[in-house]
Amino acid sequence: MQDKDVKLMVKSGDDAKGDGIQWVLFGLGEEEYAVSATQVQEIVRATVITVVPNMPPFVKGICNLRGKIVPIIDLKERFAIEGKTDAAKARIIVAHIETQMVGFTVDSVTGVLRIAPGVIEGVPANLPKVDVDYILGVAKLANRLILLLNLDKMLKNMEKLILESATWEKK
Repeated sequence: MQDKDVKLMVKSGDDAKGDGIQWVLFGLGEEEYAVSATQVQEIVRATVITVVPNMPPFVKGICNLRGKIVPIIDLKERFAIEGKTDAAKARIIVAHIETQMVGFTVDSVTGVLRIAPGVIEGVPANLPKVDVDYILGVAKLANRLILLLNLDKMLKNMEKLILESATWEKK
């Protein structure tokens, strides 16, 4: 990755080619995850985050991104993943969840990959359904598995209400 912020330019028409959907790949701890590139606005280096009191522990705070106040969610905290983050590799993936722009802190962003539908399997039926609605499936590649996340289902309804009720825009 370059030192500059990375802006993704992905048009939904790219998906119509039949070669699969583009996914933004990132690391959390030892595992690899991906989100649909169509939901990602940009990827930025970790920046100063202002803590907001009385938020759930995984909401790290807010940051000013080109004049917009964006809530920042720590995915390692949200998924209860332990381990240290290398600050030099840490990134914030800025994405759209339904009608809101949200930033997600990740350990690293490893690239953008087009994944064919034929290599994606559903969530194994024997996993508890309590908190896996946000997993779209698992991409089985030659030497690795990638968990594909559905950002729109990542936050529970109560968590969405908390984020939506806060006034993030500058007045």
